Amino acid sequence: MQSNRSSITRRRLLKVSTGALLAGAASLPAAGPNKKRVIIIGGGIGGLSCAYDLMERGHDVTVLEASRRTGGHVKTIHDPLPDGLYADVGAEQFTNPGYDTYREWVRKFDLPVLAYERRRNMFANVRGQWRTEAELADAATQRGFGFNEREVAFMQEHGWKEMSRLFFGPMAEKFKDEYQPFGLGLDDLDHVLLGDWLAEQGASETARGFCGGSRLSSRDKPATASDVSALYRIWQESIVKLRGLPVFKREVFRLKGGNQLLPDTFAQGLGDRIRRNCPVTSLEHDAGGVTVTFTEGPDKKAQTLKADHAVLCVSPLVLPGIQISPAWPAAKKFALEHTPMGMQSRIVLQAKTRFWEGDSVPSINFETGNSTMGLVYECAHEVAGESCVLMGSGPPALSAEDALAAFRRFYPGRHPDSIQQAIVHQWWKEEPYAVGCERHPFEFGKLAQFWPHLIQPIGRVHFAGAAFDNLPWGQDAATRSARRVVKAIDAA
Repeated sequence: MQSNRSSITRRRLLKVSTGALLAGAASLPAAGPNKKRVIIIGGGIGGLSCAYDLMERGHDVTVLEASRRTGGHVKTIHDPLPDGLYADVGAEQFTNPGYDTYREWVRKFDLPVLAYERRRNMFANVRGQWRTEAELADAATQRGFGFNEREVAFMQEHGWKEMSRLFFGPMAEKFKDEYQPFGLGLDDLDHVLLGDWLAEQGASETARGFCGGSRLSSRDKPATASDVSALYRIWQESIVKLRGLPVFKREVFRLKGGNQLLPDTFAQGLGDRIRRNCPVTSLEHDAGGVTVTFTEGPDKKAQTLKADHAVLCVSPLVLPGIQISPAWPAAKKFALEHTPMGMQSRIVLQAKTRFWEGDSVPSINFETGNSTMGLVYECAHEVAGESCVLMGSGPPALSAEDALAAFRRFYPGRHPDSIQQAIVHQWWKEEPYAVGCERHPFEFGKLAQFWPHLIQPIGRVHFAGAAFDNLPWGQDAATRSARRVVKAIDAA
């Protein structure tokens, strides 16, 4: 059954997107010699924002989306949730500060924004014991965990979530261009384990684990591809500082009615420039342009389009399904084939009441310490009524029964019989063309083999999306990389 909340959202979407499209059309530059034809491969938020931006600059765009829906890894579900409830089973949030390009689009379309309370008053299971934020901020507790006095003093002044900046903060001064990690006298640190580097800086064993080293020391065993290099982590932390952001972003937001509202607005404005159910099978490129072959519709009839440029806005995990001619240069091929992408399931728990409010639990914003459901928080809190939706994340292959059982085990209250259903959205299964969430750290010791080859264009073929930016933060990386590509095409 469709709720009034959903109907209102769709009416607002139509009004906003149509108005924005007309306003944009009025200011479009006249078609001239600089007008280019561009094929966007992939209709996620990166591809849609790229296409809309190019359209507004007067270019001729076509979006080829392999699935029957647009939005990619931004997806809001309403069914089978009751009472107007919904859940973002893909991209969860955006921040302020941060997400500058994303927020430009939100302001442009005047989309409704809600503060997200999921990172406030958090309740964490640390070493098997539930702790409030006040307890974790206590100096005696921090000493008990094994932090040294220098680290405790820093946390007392700046907050315990900011502790990593004690070590990484001074290094940010060396970075002037956030897209350039090399040539700063730090290149050798790509062959140094993060834990080893932190130990040299005087970090305690606890701090080394807190700061994200996959292993404490190279003395344990030789470094492997899954280990994090000191250079990679220093670079990533320096980008955050260069942008003026805190280490832990408490000020997070979402779109009222679901984050899919933005890609839906793009899609409404692009109209029939989007061709759905059109998986691309091959891409030929040369100095004169590109030729894209794809199948369309249930008949899978092969079709071909020619253009001046193509933009690949798909996960590196999807690219092997597209035949490229001529083949990528060796450096590009390595970067695309070895980029590590994470996959996870989204867990949705629908309950008939907010049971934790009367259950001596200080907050439902959990850091659980449980690999089956590591985080818990409430979504759609603005929807009136007693029913509610809790969200979390888990491993790619997970059953609803196992997710609910895990929640019942780690929940620190009285386990009331309030949860009515558990839903597990598995991206690798339900959205195969949107497989792969955020990019993981590059292989240990091989940063120069990935960067900047991963994001660089090959002739008239460009790359955008969550995997193709310096800081792989979902919607932020997708819209930032799309804007970078748009500027390059517009200037060509």
